[in-house]
Amino acid sequence: MGSKTRSTRVLIVDDHSMVRDMIRIGCADKPALEVIAEASSGVEALEFFRLDDPDVVVLDLILPGMDGFEVIRRLRDGGSKARIFILTNRDDRDAIFEAFRLGAAGFMEKTAPLDEIIRSIETIGQGRQVFRKEHERMAHHHLAEMARKARKAAKAASVLTKREREVLDLIAEGLTTRQMASRMKLSERTVETHIANLYDKLDVRTRVQAVHRAAGLGLVSFHEG
Repeated sequence: MGSKTRSTRVLIVDDHSMVRDMIRIGCADKPALEVIAEASSGVEALEFFRLDDPDVVVLDLILPGMDGFEVIRRLRDGGSKARIFILTNRDDRDAIFEAFRLGAAGFMEKTAPLDEIIRSIETIGQGRQVFRKEHERMAHHHLAEMARKARKAAKAASVLTKREREVLDLIAEGLTTRQMASRMKLSERTVETHIANLYDKLDVRTRVQAVHRAAGLGLVSFHEG
């Protein structure tokens, strides 16, 4: 007689007991799946990982105290090899892209039928991935857009002089021409020349447009007070 195949060990992380119950009951009908623990928060999930490392984590993104993405980061930092199946009410592009970026094995909305969710857990337990085609398209589009912005930023940065970059940073801080001249120890006329050159290279006409364009390219960042 051959040895019995080991079940896929599952940890369920969701702050709604009804969701955890639903998944646990669904897994109970599948000999290949074994729910070994449940957690209602990211902190509880990480506490469990100090004791054991499951094969698959069914993880919500919206959790009290610590979101699901932070849970994934900490698990990876801790060396966990668990495969992550994100089951959430979020379906926005940023969430889907971050799931891909962090190496999740699957992403699905909670509105999916239970049998589809359970099949997905089995599939992920077998080492495969579960992403809808539209999710893959959204993630790839987002990646392409980020790459395009990075290329534009690199091109813009390459044509700006050191003084123009400094002027751009000071514009983002909200300094006047006189204040910039004082900070940079230059004449106001010289600062105005740098501003004019900066506008030309960024193809803008005002300070607001310059900051908006630069922020969109990742050349500057600013914080609200």
